[in-house]
Amino acid sequence: MIELDKRILPDKKPLTAFDVMESKFIGTDCYFSDKASDYGDLSNCQIGSLLSRDGMTGLFNATKNNSYANFNYCLPCEWVKSEESKKKYRPFSIEDWKFKHSVGKTILYRYKGTYCDDHREAEVMYLGYVKPLDGITDEAGKGELVLGNESLGLQNLFNNYEIWADGEWKPFGMEE
Repeated sequence: MIELDKRILPDKKPLTAFDVMESKFIGTDCYFSDKASDYGDLSNCQIGSLLSRDGMTGLFNATKNNSYANFNYCLPCEWVKSEESKKKYRPFSIEDWKFKHSVGKTILYRYKGTYCDDHREAEVMYLGYVKPLDGITDEAGKGELVLGNESLGLQNLFNNYEIWADGEWKPFGMEE
């Protein structure tokens, strides 16, 4: 049995050809895949609008950006915790970062946007930090981290990157 993504509501699971589906889901957004294992991490699924269900095969017919496809599995988006329930984050301060990370340890991080149609990730060594010149206060997002051969601002990291922590990709910042 696969372990479902934690965002899927309790007692809900992807629909298959053998499940009864409510007609209210026709025209709504759903997560689609041909593999049950993709529902262990919803980022592996495609999101589209459910058009219909084939009465003979039980396949789910979906559309996205005027493209059409058939899938073996369908999970209505309303069965997934909404974005509003997500935790709120802010950029790290130098002190926040130093409390959790030691110089010389490696971190895994990736770019959130698209770059050559993929997420670029890197495992680099944390080599130190650079405090802002004013140095009087250590506000969140001020200062830079030296990661590998780059020095990146904390606000830039928060805005554009994710960090691998506790077995999942998280915002490059602190929970508020």
